[in-house]
Amino acid sequence: MKRVILILLVAMVSFATDADAQQTKYNYHKTGYWGSVQAEGGAVLCGGGGGSNIGISTVHGGRLGHGVAMGIGLGFYADINNFYYAVNVPVFLEAKYSPLKSGKSPFVSLRAGLSVTDNLDTGFYLAPAVGVDLGRVSLFARYGFNLFPTSVDISFPELDTNITTTANIKVHSMSIGVAVNF
Repeated sequence: MKRVILILLVAMVSFATDADAQQTKYNYHKTGYWGSVQAEGGAVLCGGGGGSNIGISTVHGGRLGHGVAMGIGLGFYADINNFYYAVNVPVFLEAKYSPLKSGKSPFVSLRAGLSVTDNLDTGFYLAPAVGVDLGRVSLFARYGFNLFPTSVDISFPELDTNITTTANIKVHSMSIGVAVNF
């Protein structure tokens, strides 16, 4: 799986750094369609047993002018450690702000939405990012946070009692990635 993401990253960068793609300045200060395909990888900091994470996502929406873009997105992420893997599929809204009118500009973005895991738990997804736009290519660092409320059954056989309570599973991750904007 890591090799597939690495191959996707290399392909996206080589496609986006093509001379024709770089001659066209991509400007968030003009209105119009905004689309993005992103590949990223990093580490699960706590929750979910640690390990590494890799993923791919896409966002589609519009550039609203004044450096602002907003869209709706879908991702596919896998958290991998020595013992197991977990799949996470977030559906989110993303807002991005790129302050400079040139083709090269720093940016900040924020994703917020819902996330579904491979065992159908649904939770909250929040992922701010900082990075730099280099024409149609963006490089970024993203912090990811997932919160999954879940039910836990506790059994006391000596009392012949079962208790069901709720617990929150929190997963924190840091990743770096590359995006191709179109």
